[in-house]
Amino acid sequence: MRLADLLVLDRVSLDQTISSKKSLLEQAAALLGSAPDAAPGRDIFQGLCQRERLGSTGLGHGVAIPHCRVDQPGAVGALLRLKRPIDFDSPDAEPVDLFFALAVPSSCSEAHLKLLAGIAELFSDPDQRERLRTLETSDELLRVLDEQDP
Repeated sequence: MRLADLLVLDRVSLDQTISSKKSLLEQAAALLGSAPDAAPGRDIFQGLCQRERLGSTGLGHGVAIPHCRVDQPGAVGALLRLKRPIDFDSPDAEPVDLFFALAVPSSCSEAHLKLLAGIAELFSDPDQRERLRTLETSDELLRVLDEQDP
């Protein structure tokens, strides 16, 4: 599965002003829930919160990948970039401004785990992170992510 298959312009939100982890998860859930055939946003929000209680999905370097399993037929993604980073309990204690939110079916397969690993790998590249932080439009951001897909 490719990142381009998970994201559309309507689920890319750039330069938002969000002040808390809870607000971020609510916004991410609303974006994920807007996808065709997605679980309701409130179910996704509950799933994201439950996953965060297990441990932060912050990766470090200002990046987090909030994700959950919900009752829906396929995977869906959303990308959020904040104007000002927020505390997300990341392992490096750095605040986070780049979020790739992911909701996958309850019957999560190895393909979904590989997808999560691929997203983490994409955001592990310092040049890529900086590029994603400086792009001006959602179109540009989607193009860059599409270029990075294997």
